[in-house]
Amino acid sequence: MRVRSPATSANLGSGFDVFGMALREPYDLIEAERLPERAVELEIVGGYQVPLKPEENTGGYVALEMIRDFDIGGGVKFRIWKNIKPGSGLGSSAATAAAAAYAVNKLYGLGLSATELVEYAARGELVSAGAAHVDNVASAIYGGFIIISSRNPLKIYSIRPPSGLGAVVVLPNVEKGSTRRAREVLPSSIPLHHLVHNVGAASTLAAGMALGDPEMIKWGMRDVVVEPARSSAGIIPEYDGVKALGERFGAGVAVSGAGPAIIALIEREKRSELAVALKEFYRSRGYECVVYVTEPGPGVSEF
Repeated sequence: MRVRSPATSANLGSGFDVFGMALREPYDLIEAERLPERAVELEIVGGYQVPLKPEENTGGYVALEMIRDFDIGGGVKFRIWKNIKPGSGLGSSAATAAAAAYAVNKLYGLGLSATELVEYAARGELVSAGAAHVDNVASAIYGGFIIISSRNPLKIYSIRPPSGLGAVVVLPNVEKGSTRRAREVLPSSIPLHHLVHNVGAASTLAAGMALGDPEMIKWGMRDVVVEPARSSAGIIPEYDGVKALGERFGAGVAVSGAGPAIIALIEREKRSELAVALKEFYRSRGYECVVYVTEPGPGVSEF
């Protein structure tokens, strides 16, 4: 079988480790086939290079876990077209993990629910981030916009974003370091007024998704906790400038996941103009970048 697994954007500003959204582009393609022996094999056919040892690859690790837990007599081989850049803040590791969980479930008829697939895919994030966080893998499996209201027990709500909502993603050519590092720089405590702000912003964003109101969505992307901390640590280059540019265009702008990618949400018909402006902004400051003119998209599926 061939599986399409989307890039995802976690946090969306105010919803750290709670919000996530699948994107229509970019996406990975993964071919999966059963093996007669109990083994996991990986082959990178195109795109970016990722670890080939199953225990070091997010998808390979997920497959190993599922084979063990369900006492599967066979194995699986993955052929991967890795189009989502690792370390970009676009859920590259989650895309592989989600695809693996989806494929093993289908190939061996395990009958797992979407929530159970998220739990298995999250194990892959232990390999890349050191924590089984679920915001990216849940977005990749459910598609659209998701809210993680509880981790234990896992409770996920899925909302279809407004049809007129578009997205522009800018990936500057910088190295941010590991996702572990991006989490290490976060504060262990915050002022009460920052908590109040982020709760209000996140509530507005979620309500905007449910009501189909882009203005509420854009306003709700304002974060005063996580993004400023990462910007101060030097992880997010040109943070203040790109936020200001987004405001001039009437877009909601946030760091995608742990960065360095930036996501801007705006009405679909305004995406192209914003994409040009963002590309010029980064180039004027000496950064080459890749720009995706995209939109919210579906979750992992057969292709």
